[in-house]
Amino acid sequence: MSWSRRIPVLVIVGILSLGIQHSFATPTLEISTSKSVYEYGDFLSINFNVSELTGKDVIIHIVDSSNKTSAPIDLSLYNGNTTITSPYAFYKTTFSPGTYHIDAEYSGSTASTFFNLIDSGKIVIPIEFKTIVKTWQQGSPTDKDYAGIIRELINDNIINVTNYNNQTNQVHIPQWFKNSAVWWSNDLTSDNEFGSSIQYLIQKGILVI
Repeated sequence: MSWSRRIPVLVIVGILSLGIQHSFATPTLEISTSKSVYEYGDFLSINFNVSELTGKDVIIHIVDSSNKTSAPIDLSLYNGNTTITSPYAFYKTTFSPGTYHIDAEYSGSTASTFFNLIDSGKIVIPIEFKTIVKTWQQGSPTDKDYAGIIRELINDNIINVTNYNNQTNQVHIPQWFKNSAVWWSNDLTSDNEFGSSIQYLIQKGILVI
């Protein structure tokens, strides 16, 4: 074969070689959070930026300040720049304040980022408490039912009541407070307003639990 014929063949082979190398190249991965500092009640939002879609999920682990690592979380990417927001807010019952790291792996590439979770003093009540109160609307909850929820909120440090002592056998929940609890469960008042009212009413002896 003459050199004049070899050159086009070599060019084609070279192009094919580059194409094969590109098809097996590891895609790039970048991750970031929507905020560097979150507080209780916020929802974690993570942005993933990849150079190409491979059809594979991105796998993340969340590591807390004590180096405790979450189970792997698989997330699907639908375009090169995807933002995924957690359906669950940060609550005191599940997350402690501190620095958290997010480690991600995608088709052979890895990336990390971090954020801080702080306790700003705002009262944030886990959604399951609202669910319980809503179910009570179909029946006749007792004073002890309401007292049990309030005690849980205090024992979980979601609301703070100075010098609280639950050794008393007395329970007194005014009817108007039960109505307030229903309004709160229907999102007509905020967690902070409802929690602050509980703190005040207990300190004044209006609520006895």
